[in-house]
Amino acid sequence: MKTNQLKFFFFFSLLFLLLFSACQEEVVEITDPDNEETIAPNSNLANLMRNVASNDGSIDNIIDYANCLEVALPVTVTANGVTITIESITDFDALESILDAFSNDDDDVEITFPITVIFNNYTQLVINNQTELEAQIENCNDEDEEDDDMECIDFQFPIFISIYNTAFQVIDTVTIQDDETLYTFIENLEGGVLASINFPVTMLLANGDTVVVENNAEMEAAIEAAEDTCDEDDDYDWNDDDDCAEAYIASSLIECHWNYVTSLYATFVAEHFVFLEDGTAEIYNDVTGDLVTTGTWSLSSGSNITSLNLEFNLEPYASLNLVWEMISCDDDRFEFFNENNSLVLEQDCENDAIEDCNVNLAELEGLLLQCEIEAYTYDASDNILDENYLLFEANGEVIVNGELAVTEVGSWTLIETNSSYALTIGGLASFDLLNGEWLLLGCEEDAFIFSQETNSGNIIILELEQDCQDCNNPEVLINDLVIYMPFAEEAHDLISGFNTENVTNTFVEDRAGNSSCAIAFSGNDTLEIPVNTNSQLIQGDSFSISLWFKMQNTTAGDLELFFRSPGNATQGFQLGVYDLNTPLFADNTSFSLWDNDWNGEVDVAWENTNWHHLVLTVDADNTVRLYRDGVQRNIDENSSLNIGSQASDRYIIGEGFVGHLDDLRVYKRTLSPNEVGELFNLEGECYTCL
Repeated sequence: MKTNQLKFFFFFSLLFLLLFSACQEEVVEITDPDNEETIAPNSNLANLMRNVASNDGSIDNIIDYANCLEVALPVTVTANGVTITIESITDFDALESILDAFSNDDDDVEITFPITVIFNNYTQLVINNQTELEAQIENCNDEDEEDDDMECIDFQFPIFISIYNTAFQVIDTVTIQDDETLYTFIENLEGGVLASINFPVTMLLANGDTVVVENNAEMEAAIEAAEDTCDEDDDYDWNDDDDCAEAYIASSLIECHWNYVTSLYATFVAEHFVFLEDGTAEIYNDVTGDLVTTGTWSLSSGSNITSLNLEFNLEPYASLNLVWEMISCDDDRFEFFNENNSLVLEQDCENDAIEDCNVNLAELEGLLLQCEIEAYTYDASDNILDENYLLFEANGEVIVNGELAVTEVGSWTLIETNSSYALTIGGLASFDLLNGEWLLLGCEEDAFIFSQETNSGNIIILELEQDCQDCNNPEVLINDLVIYMPFAEEAHDLISGFNTENVTNTFVEDRAGNSSCAIAFSGNDTLEIPVNTNSQLIQGDSFSISLWFKMQNTTAGDLELFFRSPGNATQGFQLGVYDLNTPLFADNTSFSLWDNDWNGEVDVAWENTNWHHLVLTVDADNTVRLYRDGVQRNIDENSSLNIGSQASDRYIIGEGFVGHLDDLRVYKRTLSPNEVGELFNLEGECYTCL
């Protein structure tokens, strides 16, 4: 269906071109785009883009043993006598657990027909039985054979492609939202159709890194460079975890330390393995770093199963002296069993980097004060318990920023003990796990490793890692800032550290011409940021809101909100435009304050779509002032403003707004007229740190 739609689009575009050329007497000359920037049919770039966008048929090889086709979900299968319905790819884990439950069965997977299969080109076919399925599988390459599908790099959507007529005038722009649409577009490039990508385009590598390409040549080079840089998982297993040969297991065991993550040997959870190349196995205490015992290790293979053989003389480690058969193998997690016993090891390539810090008390204190600290707490099994950001202050205060922008202030001290340094943190309620005395174990690069024994005898590890950003923010007017969002390619509050995920808005040019340093709203793509103890605003608080806005909607009657504190009939407030797009601040009762000059068209027409600076201030006397472009436009002294005594749990940005916003600042104090003018005269901000 999509193929026919695109063909119709091209036919319609060409028809439009003919009619347009016949009726137009004079065509405005438009510079011919660089030939290298058009997408030529069957060119190397077009073929590479098609291969990246093609459907990956290997995702469900655990079901169909075929790399060139994918079974449409849901599908019901019977594995080793157990029937399971696969609703999503996450259910493949459950299927694999059934297959891995025993090592001496045949691991049969029977599909309940009919099914629908999806090919690499996204066409579909109904399959009624196993014979028909096997006939299609015959067309696929065998396991781990090279194919055209490229899985080591992906496109980030949307991608915008301009369509030109023969005079190189843009007649339409196609928005590509997914791989299938891109694949179909490339497949349907035909003679007479001129298309070029609107750069930049972001591409995602298999390791999670991103590459931004600015032209065709860079895109072609990025795709070619990514080829064969990852395991495309074209074997007949799920997630590559049972395809570990003896040589791979041996090299992995030697590579790093290995932690216990199994409950069977709970007495060992504060210790880890080190496997040496000479066959020596060592066990170390995680807390002290001391060697606990030594033994031997070796691998053996038989009947397609690799086994780990351990031998220790010291109890209780002699209980590990078994032949452990491998049942699953991820990149960093090995699972073994022996009859009813299980042994699970998880790779820890950082543990072996712990060393002496080689610093004195003053130096260590200086390192903690130097910049923000990212703090991780672990249990003795190396499971992460919490993650926070700490800011150690010279006055003995420590500021903790956690999830959902919760912020709390506690205290800290650092003293030297007989054998180490003790960091004591206290006074924290929301982050109680950080309270107590932490003894320094060692360092790894810019991180400091501490430990603490709880009242119940458990060991907790605290890792403090410096997060010293090279920040060029001049920090103008930052006193009492509680929200600060420059919108530099992210919806990130630099004060709380909260980063809005899955942003659908686009980032656009700001008032200074900086690319992607302002955010656009379409009317239905609002943002929400959580309220914390610092940023909450209630009746009686002095506060100020500063932002830049650029309207794109000229409909007079639309209410468009820049910044809102939701509530009810007696709680909350909003700052936006209404009634001929006039700036307005109001509470949820009866108070409102308008931009009088704009409303009276003193110096601006209502349809003005340039950038404007808007500031709202409220002081201790409940006097409300509204400034636009550095000038006070209205004031209500000792006003009836009532935003309520209960703080909202969130702020909403861009609700119903069609236009652009930039450089949002919220202060928990009243800005002076001079400070408002200073903000108005600031250049557009593209900072990502403070």
